[in-house]
Amino acid sequence: MFSRVEYEILGLAKAEYLVLSTILVAGLIFLIYFAFVTFKRFRFMDGTATSKIRSAAQGQVELKGLAEFMQNDTIYSPFSGSRCVWYHCSIDKKTHSGKRSTWTNISDEFSSQLFRLEDDTGECFVDPDDAHVIPESELTWYGPSTDSRTQPPRKTSLISLNLGSYRFCERLIRPATPLYALGWFRTQYSYPSDEYISNQVEDLVRQWKLQPGRYLQEYDLDRNGKIQKKEWQAVRAAARKQVLAKIENEKNEHHVLTKPAEKSLPYILSALDEDQLVVRKKLKAYASITTACLLFGALTLMFSIRPPLPI
Repeated sequence: MFSRVEYEILGLAKAEYLVLSTILVAGLIFLIYFAFVTFKRFRFMDGTATSKIRSAAQGQVELKGLAEFMQNDTIYSPFSGSRCVWYHCSIDKKTHSGKRSTWTNISDEFSSQLFRLEDDTGECFVDPDDAHVIPESELTWYGPSTDSRTQPPRKTSLISLNLGSYRFCERLIRPATPLYALGWFRTQYSYPSDEYISNQVEDLVRQWKLQPGRYLQEYDLDRNGKIQKKEWQAVRAAARKQVLAKIENEKNEHHVLTKPAEKSLPYILSALDEDQLVVRKKLKAYASITTACLLFGALTLMFSIRPPLPI
């Protein structure tokens, strides 16, 4: 066995040897990097405590709740027309080259609309752009043309397994799905426009004019029973102060979850729970390390038989 391997390696042309060694080294580096990133992510997930929306700190947080539509908004999948809060719909076309066939992507559409994440303390708006999304459901079927995309099968059957030159894939997160979210949390405050405030002040002043004895008497500084120009300025200033105080008490705040600006921080939206995600990440990391060890062993054997540089 070893003699056979040695014979094959020594029989490689110089260019072939360099290409093979370069591929193996590049694969080893990629696997080590992938394992490092995966270990870092699952340790980050495992070490981050779940926050409640109402009391979540500003910054990177972990949230759990139910996915729901935005108010007065509904999202439909472009393939099946199913109601969902997020979708990913793709079309691949089969191409032939001799006896080989490959699939080439010709359409890839992601939902970018906001949806809500609700827990027992409040809600936050979720921006799915650039998130790593693990969907609730995934359905793949085949058809003779792109017109078939609006008619996905109700269930997998032999007819839908691999007949047709076009492959359709629909990934969905439906309303009321339990969702795990790890991303950048921030609270935004909405303040009314100057025009709105001015209108509120004028409305309040008009109300006071209807009952001058109750509301305007204290501004009649010369006690002549009439509010003069300078006195009206004081009335409007008092009305504005009252309107602003009311707005401050009723300030409109909303929470948003988005992709972190720092690239090293993960942004995950998952219909799988946290424990399942951590187990999946661990398995991927261990598989990468195992494969990297095998590649390292192969490179060591290869270089021991035929050093990359002449000695």
